[in-house]
Amino acid sequence: MRRADRLFELVALLRSRPIMRAEDLAAALEVTPRTVYRDIAALQAQGLPIEGAAGIGYAVRGKLDLPPLTFGNDELEALALGLAYVEQVGDKALTAAARAAHAKIETAWMGVVPGGALNRPLRASQRPERRLARHGELLRMALRQKREVSFRYEDRVGSTTTRSVRPLALWAFSEGWLLVSWCTTRRDFRVFRVDRMGSVAAGPVFEDDDERSFAAYLRRAHPRTARSVRKSKKQ
Repeated sequence: MRRADRLFELVALLRSRPIMRAEDLAAALEVTPRTVYRDIAALQAQGLPIEGAAGIGYAVRGKLDLPPLTFGNDELEALALGLAYVEQVGDKALTAAARAAHAKIETAWMGVVPGGALNRPLRASQRPERRLARHGELLRMALRQKREVSFRYEDRVGSTTTRSVRPLALWAFSEGWLLVSWCTTRRDFRVFRVDRMGSVAAGPVFEDDDERSFAAYLRRAHPRTARSVRKSKKQ
């Protein structure tokens, strides 16, 4: 791992808990405690408000920010491909946001990477009918605000039902978009094809519930993915 990447991970770990021992930081970063001591000293020398000492633990006191991001070639290519994909499959607002993000990155990196930071030979294509439906923006807002949504749904044999759900995640895949949800009608997790939804309307705000969360859905339907998510949060 590059030192710059390790420093960003170190900052993320320090933000995650009130106080952390060097031994725990070293284990999470897969380095020696001595390396952690050096990295902490380097961050403190840059003026970051980290307090503590070896053998006691470290804590953040105040706002903790790092200098502007630097990206490697693989990271720039991942960004280029990801933004290109969003432009192909997102709703109108997401497409505009992807283009704006692309422009901001190019502006920030102008002159640093010859030809532009994201001018990479990586492209993404998707059929127009696979783009997120017009009500995708409403669903994204409902996810952000934790609001229930109601809609008419047509299943694969043409039967129509009315549903009320707690939206948990929007999932893009090669054939379109899925809404992962807790269905208050069926009182269980349900996954709906977004292109089969109609008359979508936002409802009341709901409270978080561990048993009806996206993490709970993954534990039941995709245990391998859930394990990967838990592992990445620990790193």
